[in-house]
Amino acid sequence: MSESQPDYSWAEYLDYMEGGGSDVVSLPVAKPAAAGKTKEQPLWGVLLAVGVTLAALWTSTLPFWPFTMTVQGRATHPLEPVMLAIILGMALSNLWALPKVLHAGIKFSVKKLLPLGIVLLGARLDFAVMRRVGLPGLCLSVLETLVALGLLAVLVRVLKLPRKLGTLLGVGTAICGGTAIVATAPVIEAEDKDVVMSVATVTLLGLIAMFALPIIGHFLELSSKAFGIWAGLAIHQTPQVIAAGFAYSPAGLPYSPEAGETATIVKLARVCLLAPMVFVIGVIYARRKLKETGVSPATREKKINYLRLFPMFVLGFLAMALLKTFGLIPDLTFHGGKGALNAGEHTFSLSGLADQLSRFCIIISMAGVGLETKFASMKQTGLKPFAASLFAVAVVALLILGLIRALGI
Repeated sequence: MSESQPDYSWAEYLDYMEGGGSDVVSLPVAKPAAAGKTKEQPLWGVLLAVGVTLAALWTSTLPFWPFTMTVQGRATHPLEPVMLAIILGMALSNLWALPKVLHAGIKFSVKKLLPLGIVLLGARLDFAVMRRVGLPGLCLSVLETLVALGLLAVLVRVLKLPRKLGTLLGVGTAICGGTAIVATAPVIEAEDKDVVMSVATVTLLGLIAMFALPIIGHFLELSSKAFGIWAGLAIHQTPQVIAAGFAYSPAGLPYSPEAGETATIVKLARVCLLAPMVFVIGVIYARRKLKETGVSPATREKKINYLRLFPMFVLGFLAMALLKTFGLIPDLTFHGGKGALNAGEHTFSLSGLADQLSRFCIIISMAGVGLETKFASMKQTGLKPFAASLFAVAVVALLILGLIRALGI
């Protein structure tokens, strides 16, 4: 009996997002279905992923800690539905042997809805936000991103962790937690277990920072602006940044939302770095793949098609962000007459609708990732990813705090 080839069928959705036939390194093709077999219908698997998504959305808004935190009258939900969908999906698939009839729909949820969700995610970004941060804040954002990526790249080598896992941890730490990880994973052809490990790690560290930074800020007597910049750069996910920012006000002074507002703006500027960072990572990964095949540098440059060597959803993501920046995604206003059920003017935001659809699609796809992930596949890495990320987060937080003090912000 001949030795069986490794199964790379999990990567088929990556080829789909790249338009097909654009990969520079050929993967063994999954075996075609035997003739005469009925094509599997994705409906039931998609419905399961949607059910997990709805459960994650409901769980994230439960009216008690840690799902809901009320700070100065503001209710925030620091646990992202993305992470909860992965956890619930993993729990379900590990406690119950999923019937084969569900597999096609689960894969559909990942390979079709993930790129759609990331394209629509661009409608959330407005590059004009960077002007509000100012040059010092923008420079700190770029520096924080480069330091986090570089530091985790070094730690991955020292701890002998998978390179792709290090990249995901780096972008999750540097930019916007789980969203950055989800957007980057297809670009570097990351495995599901690496995505799960990365999202769980950065979410947990973000929660720790959300509670710790306000305490440290009071101890150091930071101003509202200084703390807002620090929280916006040192905490990973937007809800966690908002919770920490609006929880802070300098001791002895009346409460002011300045720290929360500053942290939110700085955080949005970090999110704007996501699109160019994904592009750069895609180019670096494409060059590395060609190098590993033995292609000479001169030939390598000729072979790289920068529009096709990474998923095309990145271009859609950038296009949507530019449309948002230039105000080309309109808000629609409907006028209800006197006899209408709801008389008066009603404004409908297309960018808001795209943002909500994006969120739902991404959560469904991550529910699919959770449903395809087994706990046994994550035991190989152990606690090393958490240790590496914890060290990187601590270094970045101390570096940013030192620069804020040095610049007199």
